[in-house]
Formats: sequence, structure tokens, C-alpha cells
Amino acid sequence: MLEYDDERSGSFEPLKDVPDDKIVVLGLVATKTPRRETVEDLAVRIKEASQYVPLERMALSPQCGFSTSILGNRLSLEDQKRKLKVVVQTARKIWG
Repeated sequence: MLEYDDERSGSFEPLKDVPDDKIVVLGLVATKTPRRETVEDLAVRIKEASQYVPLERMALSPQCGFSTSILGNRLSLEDQKRKLKVVVQTARKIWG
């Protein structure tokens, strides 16, 4: 599980060192902000990561939980549902 939801996360280049028997779960969907990720944007990011790890060894997830502190994050239930829906839609587009 690797968080790649913002520029601070850096490039996908470190993925080149992942052993061949491991699956990489890309945390591309932000859980701390209501930013609206799209299937298209996530597909582009996954394609970038696939330069280092084949698609069949990748998965997609939110970058972390939706309530990662005592106070939680400023996301509505609708924001959370929308983010999970875009994860599912993207996974279906990429992996069937």
C-alpha cells in the first residue's frame, strides 16, 4: 500500500524496486480533502505506474481511511461515497 494522492508523494520510480512476487496497491484517491478525482485522471496515473509494475500486479485504493484523526477529515458522507464509487469505476475500466 503506497500513498500517491498528491505531489508530495513523489514519482512512481521507486516501484521499480518492488519484488516480482508482490502486488502494489496505489493509494491515489485523497481521503483528507473533497477533491474530485475522475476515472480518467486515475487511469492516467495508473498507466504511469505501470511503467514500473505490470497492471496485473497493481490495485487501486483510497490513500488511507476516511477518518484518520480524532477529529476526522472534512469530508461529507456523500464525498466519501463518491470517492469509493470512482475507485470502483476506475478498477472496472482498468482491470475489467
